[in-house]
Amino acid sequence: MEHNRPPASVPLAGIDDIFSLTLVDGLPVTQGGATIRYKTVRLRETGVAHERAAIKQAERVMLVGGVPKLMVSDSDFRFAMTAQHIESFHCDGSVIPSAVIDLGTVGKLSTHDFGLIEQRVVLITLVAEVRYGNISLEDFDKLMAGGAMADAMQTPQPVGQAAPARADAPAAESGPAVLADFTGQPAAGADAVHGR
Repeated sequence: MEHNRPPASVPLAGIDDIFSLTLVDGLPVTQGGATIRYKTVRLRETGVAHERAAIKQAERVMLVGGVPKLMVSDSDFRFAMTAQHIESFHCDGSVIPSAVIDLGTVGKLSTHDFGLIEQRVVLITLVAEVRYGNISLEDFDKLMAGGAMADAMQTPQPVGQAAPARADAPAAESGPAVLADFTGQPAAGADAVHGR
């Protein structure tokens, strides 16, 4: 199955092509002294290579305790990953391909237009999950209607001391007691904290 085509069974009311999006403000580009606004963006599904490129774009060297460390900001990664979904911008037959689109280019978009792209990326991702069989059409319909999936996954899964956390969670435990549960061995001072 072609990756950049949704399965025919997925209902996409009012959307002819989920990979083509018309922007409100458009991407402003100056050509010959005039500003042209590229108002159509072509999106794509991404893969592992796109994710790795987004991580590299979001990496920053920061001093942590006086030691330089390579860090990745969640917000920078999300921005870079959304940019990786952009295949091209179009305006009156002119095309800006992904090969020349960088974070500076995407940064010229209005907040509203970038939000429209993010929303469409979520839709593209959900349609791919239907295609791979990770979510059902019924769950897709519920999500599109603003509901929750029937078998909504919990992260992290409630196991160990976290198992009863939903209904009647026990009293908060000390760090040593939680560590003892995690490692499976008693921690020094854990019994003293709980009066055992």
